[in-house]
Amino acid sequence: MKIAGTLKREETDDQETSTCYMCSANCEVHVSTRVADGSNEKTVTEVALPDCVRGSAMIEHRESDVRLLSPEIRGEDGNWQEASWKDTILNIADNLKRVKEKYGPQSVAFMVGYTKEPRPYMQRLAYLFGTPHYITESSCCFGATRVASAITFGDDYGYFYGPSRLFQPETKCRMVWSNDTENSMLPLKKHYFFKETDVPMIVVDPRLTSLAKKATVHLRLRPGTDGALANGLAHIILKEGLEDRDFLNGWCHGVSEYEEYISAFTPEKTAAITGIDKDLIVKAARLYGINKPAQISLSPQATVHHSNAAQNHRAIILLAALTGNIDVKGGNRKPGGASEKDITLHDKLLPALTDPMGKERFPIFIDKYKEGQSMLLSDYIESGKIKAIFSIGANIMMYPDYGRLKKQMEKLEFFSVADFYDTPTREYADVSMPAATHLERESLIIGGDKVRYRPNVIEPRGNAKADADIMFELAEALGFKQEFWGGDIKASFEERLEETGYKLDDLPEKGKYAPYDLGDYVERKYQQDGFQTKSGKIEFKSSILEDHGHEGLPVYKEPYWSPVSTPDIAVDYPFILTSGGRSKNYQHSQGRKLEMLRAIEPYPVLQLSAQDAEVMDVKNDDWLRASSPVGEIEIRALVCDVVMPGVVHIPHGWEDAPVNMLMPGEALCDITGFPGFKSSLCNVEKITK
Repeated sequence: MKIAGTLKREETDDQETSTCYMCSANCEVHVSTRVADGSNEKTVTEVALPDCVRGSAMIEHRESDVRLLSPEIRGEDGNWQEASWKDTILNIADNLKRVKEKYGPQSVAFMVGYTKEPRPYMQRLAYLFGTPHYITESSCCFGATRVASAITFGDDYGYFYGPSRLFQPETKCRMVWSNDTENSMLPLKKHYFFKETDVPMIVVDPRLTSLAKKATVHLRLRPGTDGALANGLAHIILKEGLEDRDFLNGWCHGVSEYEEYISAFTPEKTAAITGIDKDLIVKAARLYGINKPAQISLSPQATVHHSNAAQNHRAIILLAALTGNIDVKGGNRKPGGASEKDITLHDKLLPALTDPMGKERFPIFIDKYKEGQSMLLSDYIESGKIKAIFSIGANIMMYPDYGRLKKQMEKLEFFSVADFYDTPTREYADVSMPAATHLERESLIIGGDKVRYRPNVIEPRGNAKADADIMFELAEALGFKQEFWGGDIKASFEERLEETGYKLDDLPEKGKYAPYDLGDYVERKYQQDGFQTKSGKIEFKSSILEDHGHEGLPVYKEPYWSPVSTPDIAVDYPFILTSGGRSKNYQHSQGRKLEMLRAIEPYPVLQLSAQDAEVMDVKNDDWLRASSPVGEIEIRALVCDVVMPGVVHIPHGWEDAPVNMLMPGEALCDITGFPGFKSSLCNVEKITK
């Protein structure tokens, strides 16, 4: 597809290859630009890109009338005042130094959300400053998925979910677990909709997605019971002799204890827990167990947005080990591809610092993911441990018990933000910085079979500045210019490229990529190297979990709030609340300021079943109040078949109706600290507005 700029494209326009960062897929795009007659400024005339709703808004994203274009410092009267970049950077540096001198460096947190591109620089700067508190949105996105995979298969399998979404012609059965492929990133979804007749597909999802309608079997489970379902499938596979016994005997640890634990998850018990008909559970187990090689397809975070995050995910991925579908063509392959050199100084500097946020409570997450667990941010501010935050692309709406965090943010002595637009996070800031969009900033993109230097194809609008440039300037103001490559970002690119074998000058001009040779795929590499776990095997019974006092087996626990675990709360809050279903129009909270996207999806809606709507006399667009013991929001209704009776879904990322106002802050996985966004409780009532 092609999207037009304010000027009509001409054949003489300059053309460059770039990537789109309206989500983090970095799809290749082709950008035409021209300096208009009588102007000194380059203008985007056209962008050619894959067929994508989010991507189609990238020109508006740059040209939006509501975009932030100047640094601002909040005055004593509480109002914003424009400032120069020099004064802005010095203001931030002076405040961070002041707080450091008064309370110690550990009283400052360095926080980054989207974009993810500047993260290595932010982490490096935090440790140079002397604080262990480098935190990101990965505290509730992907982090637990990676940790659960690493403690089960070893660190080199941390990105287990990544290749699980790639097309493999050898696959004989696909089990798609809580992965809404229709609304996923473009490169990862098309093959799910192939008109295949001979490859059975099992979809595990409490919602009736478009993919679920195509499934051979749709396992529509009660939200949060994923671990019980996985254990129930394993029970049937073992009972019917569909496991790979040779693989279990040779390459797996703790199998006998696992089999004993799994024996309790009969089809009847699993059906009672999950709400799925037992015959469907048996059918799915047989499809997956018989048709080999089989692939479990996952998302970065859907299976871990529960209070039993790590064990839920372990129960699921162990199905691949149980059936021998590990590191084989058509199964779940070992992750691989180009990677960049670690420039964060984590291993060099962090050991001498105090403990990162959450180290005492979630040591496994901290050790394996190598950053703080920011879901404890409210606790750290309330206790006085955090006094100041320097942030890039931060979004406080992502936190459970959002209402509590808003109150805590008022206690900070200093808070700075960088973003494209005015956001709820910016309301609490003392300094605001305008960020450059992806078309306006240079970046290195390293991964898979590609290495790319993406130049900025156009200069930033107004006084906007690239995130990395902000951090390089702040590093200099804090006295770390030499540690930041003497202020030369290209020198940092050279160091990051070292593990790829490329130099910056080796990479093609105008944004084109250089190939990274993955070599021929070799199956069962573990036969030479083993697995990077304590036992050298896949750990059905995790040594790391046991060493930290947790149950080593993938035990099932009910969600923090559920009709089963908290029947007293369910009396007043009878609906099961799930959130975070993906939208093809938006990436999390991004894009909500863009008219093109708001015209398609103008406001959030609470999805409820026709059966529940009839009982409540609710029709589409009626106003509802959704409430929980920690907060309430008002939101419009959408009556549909997406959710089951007794379940409601509310999307995330809308400041109009922030669903995390309803989420308990205590509902955290005791291993990873991940919140239970997809399995909670609420009440819903019709209101007049």
